[in-house]
Amino acid sequence: MTLALTAHRLEFTVEALTPVALNEHQGAALRGALFHALRGQERGSWAGFCVQKHLASCAECMAVAACPVAALVSTLDPAAERGRDVPRPYVIEPPLDGRTRLAARERLVFGITLFSHALALFPYVILALRALEEVGLGKVVGEAGWRRGKVRLVGAQATNPLTGARQAVLRPGETCVSVPDIPVTHEQVLAAAQQCSAGRVGLEFLTPTRLVEQGRLLKHPEFGPLFHRLWQRVADLSREFAGDAPAPEEGYMLVGKARRVRLVEDHTRWVEQDMF
Repeated sequence: MTLALTAHRLEFTVEALTPVALNEHQGAALRGALFHALRGQERGSWAGFCVQKHLASCAECMAVAACPVAALVSTLDPAAERGRDVPRPYVIEPPLDGRTRLAARERLVFGITLFSHALALFPYVILALRALEEVGLGKVVGEAGWRRGKVRLVGAQATNPLTGARQAVLRPGETCVSVPDIPVTHEQVLAAAQQCSAGRVGLEFLTPTRLVEQGRLLKHPEFGPLFHRLWQRVADLSREFAGDAPAPEEGYMLVGKARRVRLVEDHTRWVEQDMF
């Protein structure tokens, strides 16, 4: 099995221009900030890329097939095999340093990974992150509670965690942006997998993870259901954004093997969280 799916990991650095109050769930906060920056403001100089902000959803828009907002954060495909909603072609890697506030001039680093054809939307991501200077990030702050903290995009790098390669795509103080050209490929993933020793595998959950198996909420990281979700994610991304997909029988075989893996050590803990 060989897949054309590639992953372009980007590391962004923003600097606070005013105090910023960060949400506890920073991944969701960054995703929301990206959406609002792409969409644009009802009032203000940053109009974004949405041309029909009065509509309730992207599904009602005539321009949905050519819209970068829909392509990145509200993906729709009426002909998709598993329903109209298809997976978003990006993943956000939130900062893990635990900070919930930034003072002016402090910096924040986070990652965004774009998959395969979604790399064509990279310029829109850059423009949207630059717009955070006006749109803002995090919670509403100030005594009057009237605005979010402002941040400025100061740099961006493409990174490949498997090869160690790094490429500057936006240098501090510059406006010219380079196209990322060091993707993680299927061949590199296979080569990395061959370096792993057989017998045991360790998984580290860096952010809260929610697993559901046949309507049952799992409170322990069972490997079979976890692998099944990951396999389905890779298959869907490959089908929608790389133009190919693994054969279903390959998935059945691998998922079947994964379900025979047993959990022998578990250092995770269950946490009830209010997501809203």
